[in-house]
Amino acid sequence: MAEVKLDQVEKVYPGGFCAIKEMYLEIHDGELMVLVGPSGCGKSTML
Repeated sequence: MAEVKLDQVEKVYPGGFCAIKEMYLEIHDGELMVLVGPSGCGKSTML
């Protein structure tokens, strides 16, 4: 069985820009997850 769990993930770029702060994500076995949002909102950074 597979599971993805992210707990308190943060991404801070050089210069101090915080792109992601305290992100939580849990995907259980057999579940699908879709990440949607406008351009520039941080989808690729989260991945």
